[in-house]
Amino acid sequence: MTDDTPNDKSEMDKSAPPVTDKGTGQTVMGQTVTNKSGAAEANNTPEDGMASAMTRNRMIKRTYEDPPTDELMGVYAAWADAYDSDLIDGHGYKAPEDAVAGFATLDLAKNARILDAGCGTGLVGLLLHEAGFTHIDGADLSAEMRAIAAKHDVYNRLFQLDMTDDFGIAPADAYDAVISVGVFGFGPPHVPHLSHIMGAAKPGAPVMITVNGAGWKVRGWDDSFAPHLAEHGIACVRNEPIRHMTKDGIGARLIELRR
Repeated sequence: MTDDTPNDKSEMDKSAPPVTDKGTGQTVMGQTVTNKSGAAEANNTPEDGMASAMTRNRMIKRTYEDPPTDELMGVYAAWADAYDSDLIDGHGYKAPEDAVAGFATLDLAKNARILDAGCGTGLVGLLLHEAGFTHIDGADLSAEMRAIAAKHDVYNRLFQLDMTDDFGIAPADAYDAVISVGVFGFGPPHVPHLSHIMGAAKPGAPVMITVNGAGWKVRGWDDSFAPHLAEHGIACVRNEPIRHMTKDGIGARLIELRR
């Protein structure tokens, strides 16, 4: 499969403060909770976790500094080949795993049209495929990351997408569900860009995103998240803690939006 070419495999949360989910036992914004196996994950603050990640990985440091988009693309171009091993092995990256587990609880047919927005190297697409979903499109601004994603051979289509701009998806082409993992938090994109991703989904369809817990605090999501949703008629129907980078003690939020 080549990039940009289809194949034939044919009630509002109000941005409440993070809570510990005793069932899943996840970490958000530096809280001490336990993971799915019952083991302690983290007891540091979001700032501690962010400092840890930035100290240990210069690529993470650069992305957390919110560079201009063209500079960010340079980072990902240089990072693409080592991205998966760096995050998974080096930082205990669990957000894709937990997000797809949450996504799988949605009432969706296995042949539902799904957009993996900000698909990166395809970690989420691979997990969606393993969960039995058969129609997955992937979109990312980085050509180098999309090239890695294409190697998994799980996407019906891969295309370029700038998540800070209108997605340009016609209503007739809107998706049954959208998922975006590891994209929101530090940005870009930022809270004002959430309305863009909603336009990719059919009316009432679920849009599931993760938000880096450290980024939530540092970028002021507590102040801007709920007002933005209210302004654009978006309902938050799920806001729960999941793991993000466990070796740095950084959790995330798994958020389900509908409009």
